[in-house]
Amino acid sequence: MTVLLPSRSYSKVAAATFDLAGYCPKNPSYLQTRARVNRLIDRYLTISLLSDRLTDLPSQFTTPHTRPWEPINWKGINPDQVIGIDPALFALIIAGATEIEAPIRAYSQESWDYLEAAHPQMAFFMGGACNGDGSIKTMGVWEKEERQHAPALRKIYQQLTGEKLQLKLNSVTGYQPNGDPWNAVYHHTLLRITTEWSAAAVYLWLMAHSTGDLQQAIAQPLQDEVNHLAKFWGFNRWAFAEPFFTQMKGSTHNLVDLLKHHQGERTHSDDLMGTDHLNHAIELTFTLMRVMVRLRAWNKELSPSFLTYLFGISPMSGASQDVA
Repeated sequence: MTVLLPSRSYSKVAAATFDLAGYCPKNPSYLQTRARVNRLIDRYLTISLLSDRLTDLPSQFTTPHTRPWEPINWKGINPDQVIGIDPALFALIIAGATEIEAPIRAYSQESWDYLEAAHPQMAFFMGGACNGDGSIKTMGVWEKEERQHAPALRKIYQQLTGEKLQLKLNSVTGYQPNGDPWNAVYHHTLLRITTEWSAAAVYLWLMAHSTGDLQQAIAQPLQDEVNHLAKFWGFNRWAFAEPFFTQMKGSTHNLVDLLKHHQGERTHSDDLMGTDHLNHAIELTFTLMRVMVRLRAWNKELSPSFLTYLFGISPMSGASQDVA
């Protein structure tokens, strides 16, 4: 059953009862938070939606189009809409996410460098096209969508704290060629899957701990991350036909490396592993696992014939698939 947000004309108590994650207690228990995470996954990561987002990818190669955001009531966001977590900690996590999201041009250029030789259409989707002097001629759809995230998160941070966020941009490794373009693409797409998976999980968890206009604002970057996760997961499955657990193992390994990298660079502490926040770390781990469980269910729908219908014959067909 779909739960609709109450009308803004309802009383404050009524408006706090149900939201995008279902029942919204004032101080949710661990099990209630899990239930809210599951409700959000059932809302934003349905198998049909993931398939729709992947099916959309070939059309992006010929007629690029961005996903429109729903209107956000920025002035309606306030700390009272944070539930089950210290609003100060919530704001710190928003700050950390903003720093990770901010260097989108560097991320898109990195992806373009990996993909251009192996799959020019996917490179265009990610990084667009550049002029001879390196300036942007046409911006990629992925970059257009992702570049909205950091400004949105900065606005959320300012509404929650009353202060402007001072950013230290996350560093980007950049293109590291290894002499085998498709091997490099394989490892890069696994990295992109990891970043989209982790971002989707963080936004789902933040939505489980928020309500009202704050929750609705976070739902916008979440939907972009789910969209991109579906596209990269399906692209990787088409190109390399890796079993689910191989793909999951590679993404999990990347996740551990990313956590170490981000933890070492943060100016705003987004560490959830301290003693006081262990329950939040457990919740976030649960959310990561639940997203992967849903991907596993969807992965069963990605038959070779369906992927061939979408993208054509895999470039790795008949060739060695030793891409480890």
